[in-house]
Amino acid sequence: MGRISGLLAVRAAARPDEVAFLDGTDGRELSWRAVASAAQRWRSLAHDLPPRTRMGLVAADPLAFTSAYLGCLAAGLTAVPVDPRLPAAELDATLDRLRTAVVATDRPDLVPRRPAWVLGRGGPRPVRATRPRPAGTAVRPAVLLTSSGTTGAPKGIPLSEWQLLHTARRVARHHRLGPGERGYTPLPLFHVNAQVMGLLATVVGGGSLVVDQRFSAGEYWDRVTRWAPTWLNTVPAILASLARRPAPPAAVADRIRFARSASAPLSPGIARRFTARTGIGVLETYGMSEAAGQITANPLDPALRRAGSVGLPVGVGLVVAAPDGTALPPGERGEVRLRGRQVVSRYLDLDGPGERIRPARGADGWLSTGDVGVRDADGYLTLDGRVDDVINRGGEQIYPREIEDVLLAHPAVGTAAVVGAPDERLGQVPVAFVTAASAAGLERALQDWCGHRLPRHKRPAVIEVTAALPLGPTGKVLRRELRVEAGGR
Repeated sequence: MGRISGLLAVRAAARPDEVAFLDGTDGRELSWRAVASAAQRWRSLAHDLPPRTRMGLVAADPLAFTSAYLGCLAAGLTAVPVDPRLPAAELDATLDRLRTAVVATDRPDLVPRRPAWVLGRGGPRPVRATRPRPAGTAVRPAVLLTSSGTTGAPKGIPLSEWQLLHTARRVARHHRLGPGERGYTPLPLFHVNAQVMGLLATVVGGGSLVVDQRFSAGEYWDRVTRWAPTWLNTVPAILASLARRPAPPAAVADRIRFARSASAPLSPGIARRFTARTGIGVLETYGMSEAAGQITANPLDPALRRAGSVGLPVGVGLVVAAPDGTALPPGERGEVRLRGRQVVSRYLDLDGPGERIRPARGADGWLSTGDVGVRDADGYLTLDGRVDDVINRGGEQIYPREIEDVLLAHPAVGTAAVVGAPDERLGQVPVAFVTAASAAGLERALQDWCGHRLPRHKRPAVIEVTAALPLGPTGKVLRRELRVEAGGR
């Protein structure tokens, strides 16, 4: 029996009828007994497949995905979560690129020509003949994720069951997610955050989790009130939206220990507004798929948290390094690098006719994250963005977050993103995009605001008030789209 199978069996034996997972939209529930029973169904069906057969998980229903993800791991298959919202042609191409042998889905009509298992409450039901694992699969992980592809062709990120559970245990321990705790996550379940910080940390900690198909600003607090979570799994875009909406009842807010923020750096201004509006403290963290999720986190004690910082390393080696790999002293910016058994050692290149393995780490054992950061004297890490996002204005390096935090401190600004735009004389200049309730006179007001708070070379050349920023499924700003828009001026 594998690690996941053993944990599910323990939960089902100790508290068979207690709710493990429930749907935030309609209140449907999965007890620990139901989760363990579905996992047993997966194990029975997996006897007909080679170990670690790649199973594409294409499920919009959050309980269907939850049961399938845990069942797939328990059965010793390779779970390959895929965004169910992809257009049909892109979905088909993605499943081909990831070399999935079978697709487990709650919408078999989305994959009409593929071997398929239909997902139900009691487990999967094969509806089309399966086939052996496709030829040319280079690795056999427990979960195969893909990068976002924002800095090049998407690459495969293979994670072992040990890596996933090791990180989930660290998450549960750091956040104290015991049997009496309930989380609420409206984040996409095909992403590592919701999988490890949500599903697996719940299995490890023995609490319960409310899973929602998507974030709904208008219904968020109603659902939190109804399902009574003790902690919230969020991203900066969610916090920014909630900071502009009516606050939850005090009795609801008092029950919530923290709102955990991940996926992208959080502006101190947004964090302050959210807490001032709701009375709920924010616990900022940092993670990535290559580390099976969590890398750093602020302490649970609110007095020890540092605004603008993603906190301290949690069980992973971390340095801020110069371009030559030399570790930098506190206060100096550089690229964040990681090391540890839970950090992947290899990638899969997926854009060719066959899978190719390449190292994810350098010869010294460190993985370069592509994130720019700085640590203070106590080891707290602050992120300034991606290496590729740094703006070179006439030889001077400008980090978008420096400007974004100033813009977000203005009371009229909801969200903000800064990118570099081409300039014939200087090479690049910063251009800002902001959202606000009213655009009247705001561009001029923000130019004056920045003029009093930023040195001349960091002031945006243009500030554009827009209806919304382009966001990816996890709430990250799609800066490549903004760069295209800025470059078209």
